[in-house]
Amino acid sequence: MNSGRILCVDDDCRINELNRIALSRLGYEVETASSPTDALERLGAGRFDLVITDLFRPAAADVEFLAKLRNLAPTIRIILVSGDHDPPGEVLKQTDLFIEKAYSVSALTDSVRRMLNRDKIRRIG
Repeated sequence: MNSGRILCVDDDCRINELNRIALSRLGYEVETASSPTDALERLGAGRFDLVITDLFRPAAADVEFLAKLRNLAPTIRIILVSGDHDPPGEVLKQTDLFIEKAYSVSALTDSVRRMLNRDKIRRIG
């Protein structure tokens, strides 16, 4: 069974719910947020190992949001998911992995496992 706390951030509640169900079934503790503001409040109230976030417009707001995430939790892993096949470089620099929508559940869960296992390996080594 897997462990880790994940925050899924998407303005589409259906995507948040699908991600929550898929990742919870694997043993992860998952919370959702529908906006960057909501996500920052949740992050401020609790510790998360990973954030999965969509892009929010404009790009400057995405950069600011990701910078605030990093400021609140410098070691947090960030997976960006977006239908934009070419996200702005400033946004990509703030993330650990980019997954293009529409992605499969297995692509998401494999990516989450890799991101969280990478942290475990670093702690051991």
